[in-house]
Formats: sequence, structure tokens, C-alpha cells
Amino acid sequence: MRQKAPKVPTNVWKDLYLAAEKFNILQPWNVLDDIDLVCARDPRSRETGCGVVMGSGGSVFGFCLYRGDEGFDVYRRTIEGEVEPEADDLFAMQNCLLLEFGPRKDMTPEDLAILKELGLTFRGKNAWPQFRSMLPGYAPWFLTEDEARFLTLGINAACLHFERLIRREVVESFRENECLVYTAAEEAPGEFTSGWEPLPVYERKRPLPPILNLAAIDAIKRKKLKPDTGWEADVFFMPMPIMDRERPYYVRTAVVCQRQSGFVFDMETAPPETAQHQLLADVVCSAVGKSGLKPESISVRKGEYVDALAPLGNVLGIALRSRGRLDAVEEMKNEMLDFMMNQGGGGRR
Repeated sequence: MRQKAPKVPTNVWKDLYLAAEKFNILQPWNVLDDIDLVCARDPRSRETGCGVVMGSGGSVFGFCLYRGDEGFDVYRRTIEGEVEPEADDLFAMQNCLLLEFGPRKDMTPEDLAILKELGLTFRGKNAWPQFRSMLPGYAPWFLTEDEARFLTLGINAACLHFERLIRREVVESFRENECLVYTAAEEAPGEFTSGWEPLPVYERKRPLPPILNLAAIDAIKRKKLKPDTGWEADVFFMPMPIMDRERPYYVRTAVVCQRQSGFVFDMETAPPETAQHQLLADVVCSAVGKSGLKPESISVRKGEYVDALAPLGNVLGIALRSRGRLDAVEEMKNEMLDFMMNQGGGGRR
């Protein structure tokens, strides 16, 4: 399936590129870093984004607008060290809009086509703005019209906030449990009102317990399972986008390995909307049924996985344990990634 970038009116692109150009001229990363927040609210949709300036570390320059309570929660947990970028698949967790400045060689044909239409060009090694949309479970993708408008709003708010800091009209970008929110004026384009508000709070929904495959469990119970050493089980995203939808996505992968040997008993994949707990329960049940083995225990990476698998563990008489690191699973993941990269990388059609 051939993916097509969403259609965005020329005037919307023009406003976004002008905002990005001003942002690059101001270089707010010389003052602001990733713990400074600039929040922006659309008065019509009431959507609020929490923006962070990138570049204080001297490597990646740009602006990230985290969308809503969910987007901000990922940012907060990352800053506070609750999320391990690699182990927790941070690349597939983000809900944000991104502006990043880089070299011209990083621009895609779609990016260059917009610039040609607008008659824009940029000078400098890292002066070319690129815009992307990030959604949980999906690969970075081109902006829709609404996303382009919202990112423009966020960048303009960040520019205004930086200028106010320089003029000493405000003296901080963050207070304990509060953030400064800029709300666009409906009747006066480009103007904002601002006020301090409580930080967004994301109420994570308790995941539904997985539905057990009773037929498979009955079949397992009729077998005489042989005892085995400990196993490991995990579910994660593979960082290779799948290209058979309008928007590229990452697949969830669930795997069960023998801890000592690294032998893979079973592996299943599913699209991002599949509940991770359900996929994990399905692959564990399948691994026991196919192998005819009963492990002394199954180690998983998170306590919430122990809770999710507890009903299955009770039925099969298998103990569940939480371990921070699963060596057999990690080795299998690395082998899979090496294989994919050696095959040329990219997405699968």
C-alpha cells in the first residue's frame, strides 16, 4: 500500500514555516531546556499541549509539543526516570507534535515539495525545519491540517514566552505542580493570554484482564506436562514500521523464552491497538501448549504483567515473578533487530 501524506492548505504550511523560522532565529535553547514548559491552548477545540524546547544539550534542536494529559504523562515519567527509553519502547509511546531542525539531506521528497510550493529555502547546516506527528504505536508521520495549526500555535507561544523572559516580563517557565498556559485570542490572531494552571494529570485506565483461551487451557490440562526450568515472557514493539496502512505503525511482539538456553518457545505479533496484556497471555498459553512443558516459573519485566497473567498462572499452576531485566528476551530482541537491519531495514509491505 502506498502511503500519502495528508493534504494541508498552503496558507497553513506558510504560517507553520514562518513560526519555525522565527523560532530558529530566536534560538530559545540557549536559555530554555527540557524541564522548562511552554503550554498552549486552542480556544476553540480546548486542546492543550505542553511544549519543550530542544537543543540545550547541543545535539538535537527544535520543539516538541506534547498533546493532552497522555502526552504530558509520558514526558513527565521520562524526566522523572520512570521510563527507560529503550526497555520501555519510548519510540512507540509518544503523543506529540515535533519540529526538528536538521540538514537538507534529511528532508523527504514530501518535505521538499512543500518548500518548493512555498518558494522557501534555508541556509545553514541544521537550518531545515521538519515537522512530524507522533502517536502511541505509530511511526512518525506527516502532519494533518489540524496538527499543523496546533503546532503553529505551540511554536508561536514558545517564541512569545522566550521574548517575555528576555524582557523580564516573566521570570520562570515552571513552578512546582504548575505550568504557564498561553491561550490564543480568538478575535486577534497571533495574540495570547496567559495564566498559571495545575500540571496536567493523566489517569491511566486500569487494563482489562486478558480473556483466557479456555479451549487451549482444557487441552493443556489433558496433557501430562513435563517440568522445565524457568522461562521469560515479554511484550514490546519492534522499531521497524509496517507499511500496509495509510499511516505506518509498529507491531506489538510477544515472546516466551527459556531463561537458561534462550530457546524461543513461541512468538506472536499484533497491531498496536491489541492490548499488550492479552497478547502476552495468549503467547504464554500457546507456548505451554505447544511445548508440553511446565516451567517452574515465568519471569516478566513489570509487576503489572504479573497481575495480568495471575489468572492464567493459577489455572496452570505456574508461579509468576517480576524481574527488571530479561536476558534471554533481550538477546532474542537484539538478534531480531540485527536480522532486520541486515535485510535492509525499512518497513514491510
